[in-house]
Amino acid sequence: MIATIALFVAGCSTSVNPPAPSHPAASASPSASGSLPGNAHQDLGGEHVSFTTSDGVLLRGHLYGRGSTGVILAHMYPADQSDWTDFAKVLAEHGYQALTFDFRGFTESEGSSGTEYADRDLLAAYEFMRPRVSRIFIAGASLGAEAAILIAAQHPVAGIICISVPISFGGLDVSQAIRQVKAPILFVTSTGDSLVAGQPEILYKSATAPKSFESFPGRAHGTAILHGPHSQELQSLMLRFIAANQPPA
Repeated sequence: MIATIALFVAGCSTSVNPPAPSHPAASASPSASGSLPGNAHQDLGGEHVSFTTSDGVLLRGHLYGRGSTGVILAHMYPADQSDWTDFAKVLAEHGYQALTFDFRGFTESEGSSGTEYADRDLLAAYEFMRPRVSRIFIAGASLGAEAAILIAAQHPVAGIICISVPISFGGLDVSQAIRQVKAPILFVTSTGDSLVAGQPEILYKSATAPKSFESFPGRAHGTAILHGPHSQELQSLMLRFIAANQPPA
């Protein structure tokens, strides 16, 4: 088990320090923004937006498109929101309102990096979107997928998309929360992804909500699938999932 966790962290953190310990301090310690490498000077387009978490950390993101259906896109560790930019623009072209944002300590957002607060950060994004749309989908990759499950277990969503989701990583654990999700769930993974090594399948079996599972050939993890040879297939799959879970016209 120790070896498996070490492999996951090594594969997801080639350029930054490992996640904080599993017993974090009670509150975050905000610091200057852009504490992790990324696209700090790249304009990702859309409308520049910001919102504050329940513990006072300022997060920044980009809002694309209009429409009554919102899609929040949560990035993996140690990537940032730019992994989702292209798909956010695709969503906008299909009439959806898409939000990308950086978790605390990543690129545009403030605060110290703390993966154990990913669900708190995603909740702030959710609260930001609520008055703007009539229904919300959440798509998350790896750490972002964990956060999506934790939010969907406690708050109403139209559906969630979980790409390369681990059972436990970065101070989060979704082994119990997955059973509390009522909204439809789309699980996506790669057949040879050693970083999660069958964990999406375990969570799929544990889920009691309407669910579907798609596995792509290869070893790509998280949004790397979205930027690899199966990009168009995954985009189409996610668009179909969102369209299929809209309310009747």
